Amino acid sequence: MSRVWAFPASSSGSPSAPLVIFAMSVGLTYGAMLVGGLLALGLSGCVNMQFIVYCRVYFRESWRTKSMVIVIWLLDLSHSALVIVALWDSIIATYGDLSKLDTIPWCIGPAIELTAIITFIVQCFFAHRIYKLQKMKIFTIAIPIVAIACARLVMASITMTEMLKLKSYSTYFQHFNWIFTMGLLLSALVDGMITLSLCYFLRKNRPKFTDTMRIIDTLTFWTIQNGSMTSAATIATLICWKTMPENRIFLGLHFVVAKLYANSLLATLNARKQIWTGKQYSPTNNQPMPIVFMEDYPETSITQQGSLRLGTPQMKEAHPRSKLIQVNVEHIVESKGDDSMEMDMTDSAACSPV
Repeated sequence: MSRVWAFPASSSGSPSAPLVIFAMSVGLTYGAMLVGGLLALGLSGCVNMQFIVYCRVYFRESWRTKSMVIVIWLLDLSHSALVIVALWDSIIATYGDLSKLDTIPWCIGPAIELTAIITFIVQCFFAHRIYKLQKMKIFTIAIPIVAIACARLVMASITMTEMLKLKSYSTYFQHFNWIFTMGLLLSALVDGMITLSLCYFLRKNRPKFTDTMRIIDTLTFWTIQNGSMTSAATIATLICWKTMPENRIFLGLHFVVAKLYANSLLATLNARKQIWTGKQYSPTNNQPMPIVFMEDYPETSITQQGSLRLGTPQMKEAHPRSKLIQVNVEHIVESKGDDSMEMDMTDSAACSPV
């Protein structure tokens, strides 16, 4: 049975500053923060595991990609440290002091800012993929995605500044709740734009090869699932913030949002080889698999005549009478590395056994 605490009133009988009486139960304040913080730390362990796997498997990637991964990993570690400090300052350091229930610890603002930075990097990463799928056109949907992501980052910066200045949840909600609300709305909007755009361009560029069609179908399925996960967490945070600002459920959920984005990016990069070689499960097998983009196809080579030679075990099983499948492409067949992670195929390709 949880106790309900209220802020003390002034001598005149009216509520003391910040002029709002918040009835807070221990379970919905400290309990929500604790559960959200522990879940965030658990997901941070998944980020560390993903980072180790990336370093071991993709150590030959370009420094641009590796630098992005290292930055995400360091930001995630910093965010986890701030979450730990927030839990300590809110639950342990102020234990039994009812006057501190409405106080915002100094680390909450920076934690919100780090969440926005991680979100911005991940969303820009997927915006770059959309740019590539659009054949690098100047007028692209990636531009408004990046613009809205920048606006979301600005909102988070204002939130951090005001929280550090006001140091009161109720005062911040009274005067600046629209800023935090707008930031969450923009984040959910960008996630929706990225998901819809990726699905559209993946289906639009879907080639007429059986194995590649399977890859595109799998990418589309997990694009929807992964985008829905981050969007759902953001929208849940927004709902709790608008309907229950007197408790800290929104804060516990917000702790988790940064980890979902970091895991989304690292899992996307780590699963490329498995998808490319066909070792990942299809969506009907109920196995977890993130959104991925295609990397160099193992045992694949481009001949001097411009034909793509595929010699994977899966294709050998599908064509037992031929040791190799040669795909002659009329215009361009291009297999790029991790900087672009795309494969352009024309509809005029023809397959013939060698």
